[in-house]
Amino acid sequence: MSRTHPKALVTYASCAIGLLYANRLARRGYDLVLLANNPDRPIALARILQAETDVAVEVVAVDLSTDQGLQDVEARFVEEKGFDLVVNNLDLPAGKPLLEDRALNLDRLIGMNVKAYARLAAVAAHSMARRRQGAIINVASAIAFAPEVATGVYGASKSFLVALTRTMQAELTHQNVYVQLVLTGAVRTDVWPFPACVPEAIPGMMTAADLVNAAMVGFDRREAITIPSLVKTGRWASYERARKALLDDLMNSEPAPRYLRQR
Repeated sequence: MSRTHPKALVTYASCAIGLLYANRLARRGYDLVLLANNPDRPIALARILQAETDVAVEVVAVDLSTDQGLQDVEARFVEEKGFDLVVNNLDLPAGKPLLEDRALNLDRLIGMNVKAYARLAAVAAHSMARRRQGAIINVASAIAFAPEVATGVYGASKSFLVALTRTMQAELTHQNVYVQLVLTGAVRTDVWPFPACVPEAIPGMMTAADLVNAAMVGFDRREAITIPSLVKTGRWASYERARKALLDDLMNSEPAPRYLRQR
């Protein structure tokens, strides 16, 4: 039986960003599969969406920090013949400084922010490339460009996500698969993100609703990189030019003169 609606998978759907993506996509006519460690808020949202729209919403309680959880989700790409859109929004918050952290906490954060993120990105990319259609939204953090201000391995994990997404964009450019990188700044994500619960105003912190609304505009425009908080877009262009110039300078067959021993 053919689908009557496009279908989207949203990860980390218990957080404000995931909930808002689910809400926006449902109202655009997407059937949803919502993945969440804690299903309470996604279930509450599913009731609202099923009352107000004609889409189907399935909430799946799953721990993506485990191999079994990942394998169960990966199997869905085969069982359901893929998804039309995947919102990859996995995130565990920063832990302790590296000198104070323990192996178990490091493994858990890396397992979610790197391993699980990459596994789901890979299975989504493979499924969509095979069908030559689909879109992937990878939500990351601008902390990737200043990992030293974060604690432990958190900033490094965000740098990985940026690198992964840009690699995906290069690999999928001829497969008719659109990959959007959404870079967030400081965002309020710890509240129910709907009008009944308005987050307090904190200078410099964007609401999750504004973030997702802006990101969806970038999605509609098919932007490769969407940075909702960036006003001066020329600065990103300058960064890209400087990055590419630096790469050109790194392609040398001999060490720079300052590293040559003086005889």
